[in-house]
Amino acid sequence: MLEWLFLLLPVAAAYGWFMGSNSERQKALKGKASVSKNLASGLNFLLTDQEDKAIEQLLQLLDIEVATIDTYLALANLFRRRGDWDKAIRIHEKLCQQKLPKPQAQKIRFELAKDYFHAGLYDRAEPLLADLVQAESIREAVIKQLFQLYLATHEWHKGLDFRAVVEQTDSRSLRIGLANFQCEAWQQQPDTNAEQFQQLAERYPQALRPRYEAARRYLDQGQGSAARPLLLSILQQRPQWAAELLPLVAQSQPAASDWQALLTQLSQKNKNITATSMLAEAYLLQQLPEQAEKLLTDKLKQQPNIRLFQKFIQLRLRQSEGEVAAQLSQIEQMVQAYLETKVLYHCRNCGFKTKQPYWLCPSCKQWETVEPLPGIDGR
Repeated sequence: MLEWLFLLLPVAAAYGWFMGSNSERQKALKGKASVSKNLASGLNFLLTDQEDKAIEQLLQLLDIEVATIDTYLALANLFRRRGDWDKAIRIHEKLCQQKLPKPQAQKIRFELAKDYFHAGLYDRAEPLLADLVQAESIREAVIKQLFQLYLATHEWHKGLDFRAVVEQTDSRSLRIGLANFQCEAWQQQPDTNAEQFQQLAERYPQALRPRYEAARRYLDQGQGSAARPLLLSILQQRPQWAAELLPLVAQSQPAASDWQALLTQLSQKNKNITATSMLAEAYLLQQLPEQAEKLLTDKLKQQPNIRLFQKFIQLRLRQSEGEVAAQLSQIEQMVQAYLETKVLYHCRNCGFKTKQPYWLCPSCKQWETVEPLPGIDGR
């Protein structure tokens, strides 16, 4: 009899293992079925526009299935894009309570900070973002979001506190943003001098504004020779800004030969409309109307442009009298009326169009992205 008991022991052990594993499998299947049921229920609430119930149902799944976090992040971002800040915040706050790997937890906190920012809860967003500045994987995005926050509150000095962190990155846009933050801060200090802006320009050569501000102050002080190289460096970097910068270069009183050489280079090499128009005017001042007319006609054949056409009409108008002059004057006025309806600038980042220049795009909030428009109406 004892022999039979010893023989049955392995059978009993095998049966116990089978029943135990089967029980665990049943529990897993029940858990998955519960997840599927809750998920289906949550999606059904979404489809029937019962979003509050949907969120409650879906958030219950977080205690069971952490692997679906990316789905929740996508859902929260959808709510944020729609302007449902409170729903996005609830999801991200729930996700922050989960035990997750550090990079994933940092990403979720960053998303929560963006929710607070878009909801106007700056006092909640700022400490979250400040804590995340040291997170290397998202550092640049975090600083950009902080700059957006300080831009909204006009707290330029707070942005300047992150100078050392910005200079640790390779971000060109952050350096341009930081330079503009300093310019904005100095705009509130009337005693800021040209030398300070020039030092800022040397520290951040990617930015245009410090050089421009330094040049304007040098011109106000009658120091044209100090302003000129700053303006010429901007022209070399951004020749499309000639319409705004050439009048300032002229104000710095360059030598006649240097001035004509600059206009010729911008006209021929960069095909700049304003430079061509000013070069034609220079020829007229030298009593060379034929050369001015040839310049304009050649350029119009190569590069059709309404403003050059207007300049050509103005040139002919000077040489005409009587009825011909009256007709040309009428045409010139119609061209001018047309040009007054056209926008002059656009943002190369978002396409925003405007009649006046901005250092900061009013649409996408990026610094130094608003530029003169090219094309048949361009300058």
